[in-house]
Amino acid sequence: MQAHQIPVFKPWVGEWMARSVIFAILMTCLFSFAFYSSPVTVMGFYGVQSTDVQYGMVVIYGSTVAFLALDFRIVKYFAPRKYLIMALAVNAICSVLCFHFKDWTLFIICQFVQGITCALMSGIVLQLTFPRLQSTRARVIAYTLLYGSIQISVPFYSIYTSTVLYFYDFNWLFYGFNIMLIVLTFVVLLTMNSKARFTKKIPLYQVDWPGYLFYVSFILILGYSLIYGRQLGWFDSPLIVFLTLGNLIILMLFVIRESKLKRPLINLQIFKVKNFVIGLLLLFTFYIFKGSTGLAYGYFEVILGNDPLSTIPIWIAVITGTALSMFVTSRFVLMGFNLIRLIIAGFGFMALYYAYMILFVSVQGETIDFILPMFIYGVATGVLFVPIVSFTSSAAPPNIALNASLIGIFARFTGFTASLALNNEIQLFSKSAVREKIRETLTETNPQLPLTLLDIQNKYRNAGNDIYTAKEASGAYFNKLAGQQILARATRDYYDLMLAGLVFIIAILIFSPQIQKVILRLRKGVIPY
Repeated sequence: MQAHQIPVFKPWVGEWMARSVIFAILMTCLFSFAFYSSPVTVMGFYGVQSTDVQYGMVVIYGSTVAFLALDFRIVKYFAPRKYLIMALAVNAICSVLCFHFKDWTLFIICQFVQGITCALMSGIVLQLTFPRLQSTRARVIAYTLLYGSIQISVPFYSIYTSTVLYFYDFNWLFYGFNIMLIVLTFVVLLTMNSKARFTKKIPLYQVDWPGYLFYVSFILILGYSLIYGRQLGWFDSPLIVFLTLGNLIILMLFVIRESKLKRPLINLQIFKVKNFVIGLLLLFTFYIFKGSTGLAYGYFEVILGNDPLSTIPIWIAVITGTALSMFVTSRFVLMGFNLIRLIIAGFGFMALYYAYMILFVSVQGETIDFILPMFIYGVATGVLFVPIVSFTSSAAPPNIALNASLIGIFARFTGFTASLALNNEIQLFSKSAVREKIRETLTETNPQLPLTLLDIQNKYRNAGNDIYTAKEASGAYFNKLAGQQILARATRDYYDLMLAGLVFIIAILIFSPQIQKVILRLRKGVIPY
């Protein structure tokens, strides 16, 4: 029997066990993103700034996005079990290195490598999942399970990370990751056939390695410019100007190369499809609005004073909302419900989340007050993701549909990175404006200021402090209160802008009837990313 006709899983492995192994591979490949569940802990452990942590996320995400374009060819050359074992081994080596060497540069290099292994493992998951699905119903369900798992992986691993960091230090995350890799390696060796292949062995000829180097360079430079742009002063910085011009040249060279190749890394003809471009814009804007949750978690930690374990109910609410809404949305998709109307409903839920946060974000509050809005946020995520991806892939012609997936994941990456840059920019602007308003109000001529400081001093003195300690502590405590007011007001201002943007997007979708005629086509030969 030829290798590509041998089942990937051994005969004794039942269907549900095979599905469990596939799910375990998917969740393991996403574990590296768990290192960013607590940015404050990363900053303290490595002694870096918040922008450095953000760029670390960009590196692993961008590395994954770029390598997926190559993986489509490479996965057809290697036997899946050997390919998967290689990825697990590389992951383990990176984890051991990071465990023993507390160095930020080494961590970033390992994150780039682990981004490649994430693409490799997720590519295997897709090859194990979609080619065996015959009916549209099965493919919609697979879309839902795949993307649902990706969406809930972040809050799921946040729960795990919070629990570990509450009792141990950051290094234990690497230790736990290694245990997970060892267990999965034994499971793969036990359940998969060593000689099985997805297709006939296709030699690695005419693989566009230069195109990959252009692509990954463009992604990483774009991410660097967006993340560090505010800190460096945007185009007042010679470095940002140099990187921007250099990236434009890289983009031009990439476009020229891909246009001339018979087997390009990405077929750019896909951009001629109008509704596909609209789908990309929807993916981009979805990730812009989705990226604001980091601000919410920062509010819970800084103002509400939540420790990591206290935030677990919030993450559970997000997971529950996402899972339930994806299940319901998949039923609507199967019933042939209009995709754009589902997308409008999803953006409506997201607007409801922002409206709730605008009303309830203040210097006083309880965690329980925000379980409902985070549940609504999870619902919005679940309602939006599958319809937008389905809309985008349905718009693409069959012969280049794979490229729609590759460009789609790039749009998601760009939206995610742009949301980080937008957060940095608007937060700085809002905090500066609010701080100036407070400075104008809290002057020495304000009769309420000395009374407030005296009241705080008396509380410290009643607690047993001497007058000098009480006076110094009262000033520090008052500055902390003012800082909380600034953060709360700036957060509400940011959410005001996001809500206005959502209303604008919903209006465009409602009053653009031509894009509401897209027919869902989940073709058997198309493997989504």
